[in-house]
Amino acid sequence: MANRRDFIKKTALAGMVTSIIPSWLSAKAVDAPLGKNKKRALRIAHITDVHMLDRANAETCLARVLREINKMKDKPELIINTGDTVMDENKQTVETVETRWASWNKVAKVENGLPLYSAIGNHDVWYGPDETLDAAYKKDKRYGKQWVISELKLPNRYYAFEKNGWKFIALDSINGDHGYQLDQEQFTWLEKELSKNPAMPVCIFNHVPILSMGALLYYTKRKPLEEVKFPSGDMHDDHQRIKDLFFKNKQVKMALSGHVHYVDAVEYLGVKYLCNGAVSGNWWGNPLALDEFAPVYAIIDLYEDGSSDYSLVYYDSKV
Repeated sequence: MANRRDFIKKTALAGMVTSIIPSWLSAKAVDAPLGKNKKRALRIAHITDVHMLDRANAETCLARVLREINKMKDKPELIINTGDTVMDENKQTVETVETRWASWNKVAKVENGLPLYSAIGNHDVWYGPDETLDAAYKKDKRYGKQWVISELKLPNRYYAFEKNGWKFIALDSINGDHGYQLDQEQFTWLEKELSKNPAMPVCIFNHVPILSMGALLYYTKRKPLEEVKFPSGDMHDDHQRIKDLFFKNKQVKMALSGHVHYVDAVEYLGVKYLCNGAVSGNWWGNPLALDEFAPVYAIIDLYEDGSSDYSLVYYDSKV
């Protein structure tokens, strides 16, 4: 995501109840129940945009995050990872990508004992750095999205599962020539999946935000207002179509994402859209905070009535 796509469509983002949460905001105590007078169905941890590198700071920080999550007194039952798991598979040699996945696996296999469910990020799609190598790499069974699917043991590029009375649906945002969207095959599958049990609350998770104010504010921080258009590289192009589907299916209560490395909360027509920041912050750069947003992960409580609470954890990212 470091190389942002151009903004290609004008839009007005209206009717949203939003909050852009800066890195200095204190997180709630995550070892205590977040909800009062509600019965919790389960607690989950949300990590995103780890951008794993074979570097000491990346490995140390990921180990710290996974260790914290796994050793919480009130421990989450699973971890949701919304993509960009390794630093970059775009335009990379096979040797570079192998090294980055080796770093991820070295840490994750030691520090994490919880079920991990992942979505595919734009940087998780492998292709070669030039035409010659790319043509050769197309013969490799790991080409494109298959490498991340294999490494993270995903059942498919999109899938669903149920846990403690909640349904979770992982979507693949990385489709489209100019921006990000769901392909028709996936959208048709999603329609059918949502029709199966309309009484069960649903948590969607995918990489690129479906609705976000962070995407817009990232751009306005860097461009004159008269140049601001729809943030096609940082938010779903088909957000209206997906929003309409969610509106028809009132059981959709939450949508988790990453990608923009900002912390962004949008409540719109009964759905809580949470873009909970990046474990890597500024792609492991110096400074580690991207604009006002330091490295972070989230703890989320989901309740039987479909409601939820969340807490941001700005972990110690010093090495």
